[in-house]
Amino acid sequence: MKVLFCSPYLDSPNVVKGGINTWGRYVIAYYNQYANDEVDLIPVSFDRCTDVAEDQTFFSRIINGYKEYSHALKEAVEKMDIERPNVVHICTCAGLGLFRDIILLWAAKKRRIKTVVHLHFGRIPDLVETRNWEWKLLAKVLRMCDVSVVMNRPSEKSLIAEGYKNVAYLPNPIGMATLDVIHNGNGKYERISRRLLYCGHVIITKGVIELVEACRKIPNIELRIVGKCALDIKEQMLTIAKKSGNNTSWLNFVGEVPHDEVIREFFLADMFVFPSYTEGFPNVILEAMACGCPIVSSDVGAIPEMLDIDGDACGICFKARNTDEVYNAVCSLIGNDVLKHTLSAKAIERVNNLYAMPVVWQQMLKIWKQRI
Repeated sequence: MKVLFCSPYLDSPNVVKGGINTWGRYVIAYYNQYANDEVDLIPVSFDRCTDVAEDQTFFSRIINGYKEYSHALKEAVEKMDIERPNVVHICTCAGLGLFRDIILLWAAKKRRIKTVVHLHFGRIPDLVETRNWEWKLLAKVLRMCDVSVVMNRPSEKSLIAEGYKNVAYLPNPIGMATLDVIHNGNGKYERISRRLLYCGHVIITKGVIELVEACRKIPNIELRIVGKCALDIKEQMLTIAKKSGNNTSWLNFVGEVPHDEVIREFFLADMFVFPSYTEGFPNVILEAMACGCPIVSSDVGAIPEMLDIDGDACGICFKARNTDEVYNAVCSLIGNDVLKHTLSAKAIERVNNLYAMPVVWQQMLKIWKQRI
């Protein structure tokens, strides 16, 4: 079986990094090392070299998107003709990228090639409710493809309720290289009591303001912020931290660090706190789970199903956008060593059983071979 794999996946400082790029890198790396005898995977890079500026107009975003993707579109169509794949697997974050997806689907349909559209975002229930321009484009994509793949159960339920029948659920995996780093770190570190960790983009929609508001009320803690942080956001967080006195030494901005250092932070932290407003299937939660770092997180996207399966919890969830919820969740765990140990052990077991790359790869093979 030949699969034309259209996704961001390049590991280069010149491309925009994000969850979809991480997923693509995990898939390509696993295929090259372990699975190239099971399927012929033909990759086409749809990486972006520039991030979307907040002040860009709708029209300029379309023009810039065309400039970014025109070469990749041409390469994908050429490979459809040369390689004659059985399946075209298209990874998308929706938005204006849906125009690109429609072009790929049209080209595949014209050549009678089966298609999978992999939806790497968690906003599907919201789009179904609002029915805005993005939903209309997405609905067209869903009608054109043979199988749509979603990353969380709420998205699956929403699409099935809308009448889309060939919907498959596929969780994000944790990559083999990351698991190797984690396994090498096991037993080397001792967790630092009352050290709280946040890791990710340091922006308002990740709930960092509520996080600092909650943590300033908790005595004798350290909050470490790992990730790129704009100066205005940093100043806003420090201003909040000063409400409890001029001493802000408990709030530490680590900045961007290499991935191995991120894993080290997970091993040293007493807990990982993730108060994001919206998510799909966050890799950072998977990595915290694999490191056995106790997790306190907002209940958005796939996070509730990652941390609690039929009442068997390996983390604590709270309502997003609420400082009191963050505070109460952190306080319920910070002094409870028995609960932390229990959640840690369950999280490690769950990652190995459900989210390790070999497990997710077999599920993806079934989609390509059985659902089409």
